[in-house]
Amino acid sequence: MAKITVQGFASWVRPVRRRAVMAMLLAVLCPMTGQALAADGTSKSVPAAALDQIIETPMSIRKSRQQAQQAVNELSRDIQGLKQSVVALNKNLRVLEEDLLFPANTQLSVFLSLDVGEFFRLEGVKLKVDSETVTSYLYSDQEREALAKGGMHRLHLGNISPGEHTVSAFFVGAGPNGREYKRGTTHAITKGSGPKYVELSIEDSEARQQPEFSIREW
Repeated sequence: MAKITVQGFASWVRPVRRRAVMAMLLAVLCPMTGQALAADGTSKSVPAAALDQIIETPMSIRKSRQQAQQAVNELSRDIQGLKQSVVALNKNLRVLEEDLLFPANTQLSVFLSLDVGEFFRLEGVKLKVDSETVTSYLYSDQEREALAKGGMHRLHLGNISPGEHTVSAFFVGAGPNGREYKRGTTHAITKGSGPKYVELSIEDSEARQQPEFSIREW
């Protein structure tokens, strides 16, 4: 059996101790540096998990926010453009539907305009064509306000045959001093080959101190 001297034992322990210390250093340094050190002191790449140690700087955060905001703005523009396309499509579809359901040779459109405020407050109207009631309508405050600003309400859209017809309108509301006021008017029209447009007009008469109701054709 070989004899082990004190000097030989010490020379064997020193390398083992160095390797143990080196292993401990590697365990501590690898997470901190983001690299792995081989036993010979050379470096090599760390697995992808080490990327979790990367943090964002204020500049990178600002750039990311700018890119996100730009994407949101582009998406908003696309959505707005899509909405406008849908509105235009719906308008075209309504026109096409009216052309199909109410062709020009039989079409009758009746509108109502309002230019009052002192002598009459419109509540509702009933419309007859050739003694047949085709519509009755009650107006809200918002609708009266819109009419007073120059708007027009299409009260009726329908079909009539070419020839002679009568249009009658009956108005209900509040007259001077707030008293109930009812008035009716009738007008004869001639339907030709094109569409017929009729306007029911309500206006204040300063001279007569009361509202005036009329029916006129376009």
